[in-house]
Amino acid sequence: MPETTQTETQAEIQTAVAEEALVEESLVEEVSIDGMCGVY
Repeated sequence: MPETTQTETQAEIQTAVAEEALVEESLVEEVSIDGMCGVY
């Protein structure tokens, strides 16, 4: 059973990291687009 829990935890961490990276990426895109357009 501990092996399954470990695998699940690793998958959860990878998913969380991937989601965080996507959020950061979209935020950077939004900021750079706003900066180019001069809209704040």
